[in-house]
Amino acid sequence: MARQKEPQVREFPNGFLWGAATSHFQIEGYSREMQARLSDWSRWIFEPTRILDGTTAEQACDFVNRYVDDIELLDSLKLNAFRISLNWPALMQEAPGSSIQLDKEAMEYYRRVLQTLKDKGITTFVTLFHFCLPSWLADRGGWLSRDTAHEFSRFTAEIADSLGDLIDYWLTINEPMAYVYQSYVSGQWTPGLKNDYIAAFTALRHILDGHARAYTAIKSRLPNAPVSFTNHWRPFFPENPINPLDHWVAYLRDQVFNQIFPKSIKTGRLEFPAPLGFYRRINELEGEIENLKDSMDYLGVNYYTRELSRFKMALPLDIFGETSPTIHFPTNALGWEIYPQGLYHVLTDAIRPYLNGPDGKPREVFVTENGYADVFDSKLSEGDWSLDDHKRVNFLISHLEALHDAIKAGVNVRGYLHWSLIDNFEWAEGLSPRFGLIRVSYPNQSRMLRKSASIYAQIAAKNSIFPDLINAAQTIDEQG
Repeated sequence: MARQKEPQVREFPNGFLWGAATSHFQIEGYSREMQARLSDWSRWIFEPTRILDGTTAEQACDFVNRYVDDIELLDSLKLNAFRISLNWPALMQEAPGSSIQLDKEAMEYYRRVLQTLKDKGITTFVTLFHFCLPSWLADRGGWLSRDTAHEFSRFTAEIADSLGDLIDYWLTINEPMAYVYQSYVSGQWTPGLKNDYIAAFTALRHILDGHARAYTAIKSRLPNAPVSFTNHWRPFFPENPINPLDHWVAYLRDQVFNQIFPKSIKTGRLEFPAPLGFYRRINELEGEIENLKDSMDYLGVNYYTRELSRFKMALPLDIFGETSPTIHFPTNALGWEIYPQGLYHVLTDAIRPYLNGPDGKPREVFVTENGYADVFDSKLSEGDWSLDDHKRVNFLISHLEALHDAIKAGVNVRGYLHWSLIDNFEWAEGLSPRFGLIRVSYPNQSRMLRKSASIYAQIAAKNSIFPDLINAAQTIDEQG
């Protein structure tokens, strides 16, 4: 039996950013938003059966009151980058008489959060739309109305004027196609439409328009600000490698879910792959979008897993087929395969058309989300449950190895933001899924570092993955 090659130190480039990511609704527990139902999600979570485990984000992680302590924990882990999102519904509220006003209290809260980060020398990544719409916009159709793109631009301009000095990297939209799919196809997110592809593609066009307008609003005020969006990259593979129909389904899913948003930005036009564009109502959505072309200064890559796809022989025919139940690799608690090779594939192959800007120079690439979920009851409080999270440790190291291989292959990856710093409200699944480096006991809001946090801190401090950590991860993997 051949002896396994001894792992070598994997050093990352100088200035590499090590960080964590969050979003406002998932952690804040902003009481004014919940009480006044300022957002579509603050209404959605209180509707029966909407959230799988029956929990809500009413308090979430109480970050709005505990941000100083949580940022201190971030700093103690030697992390030098943090991604947050801004609470558009709380910041731009509908006042009596239907005028939309900037809420000064909410703005001051975010200035304090961002200033606390800057005072510690932490690079800030700020997302403007992370799935939550103001209720007054949702009631007017949300992203099905072009007015939302206009209002998003106005919101962005206010943020650039008020907080622009504290934001290092801007992200206009988080995971646009995941949002479109969950909201208009699967129906798991508000507004809960199912298999309404016309609505989904209408929202897609308006989100592209909103991104272009937001990009322009930022650049008109802060010309040198780096602006992008995050794309949820999920490699699709055919269930049966020799079945051409499975290949066709995997191709269509990739072209729409992964490629259509960055491709539209590269060309400045929304175009659908055949046969979608043959349908009149879809064809009418195609065409140029003002100021969209090249409105992407760097690449924000969210990656969690891959997916096997297969053709479904049924009427009515769904050209997107279905997800295969076949599993080839270990999974996390949500059933997602752990497939670090997929991150390497995304970084070296899937995003290849977008790696260079219009000037031919390589764009910076950031992994803006990547993480592992286990599941524990939201009522748990005291004890050592989930602290020895060896599966998350193995996930972390294996994916960082894949990322390092991509850097060696020539991809200009400049940072990694782990999802998430702390446990959080995981949308339709509720509070039970745990993604955090730091455990949150929801009944008393206490925080405790998991083993993964300690390992990640060592990697960040040394800017490298070293053999002791790799050997430990391999041992864990062999022991199951």
